[in-house]
Amino acid sequence: MKNQLETLNEVISKFTEAEKKLMNENRFPYIFSKAWVYLKMGPEKYRKQDAFSQPPLDFDDEDLEILAHGCRQVLQGVGLTKENPFSELDVLGFSALFRLFHFQKFDRKTEHNVVFKNKKGAIDIITFEHAVDGGQVVYYNFCEYLTID
Repeated sequence: MKNQLETLNEVISKFTEAEKKLMNENRFPYIFSKAWVYLKMGPEKYRKQDAFSQPPLDFDDEDLEILAHGCRQVLQGVGLTKENPFSELDVLGFSALFRLFHFQKFDRKTEHNVVFKNKKGAIDIITFEHAVDGGQVVYYNFCEYLTID
């Protein structure tokens, strides 16, 4: 089984030059390491060692699965561009994922009527600010439009 650094290097090796630049601007290695640790430890152990007690105690199994799904996407290198955004997290899940990494939403832009993987929806472009040092990052999240039958 690969260790964290080997897995990170493998993900980075697949990035385009533009993504490598975005990776550094958006603290991808830091976020990757937080996602890695969360998936290895699980929510209870992670919360006990986390300075902000994340994830919250009131998160149910569905909320925790959304966080795990988001962390698995981080380990695949998604989220840095609108061509490869996070998905299947919904708006609240996306924000909760970044709170897990100690970021709060600072700004939000949305592009509507976007098609991603043959699904129609919106892409949120969220600027997050780190709770401790105030540094900002920008990540993308696709939200599929709901259909009413």
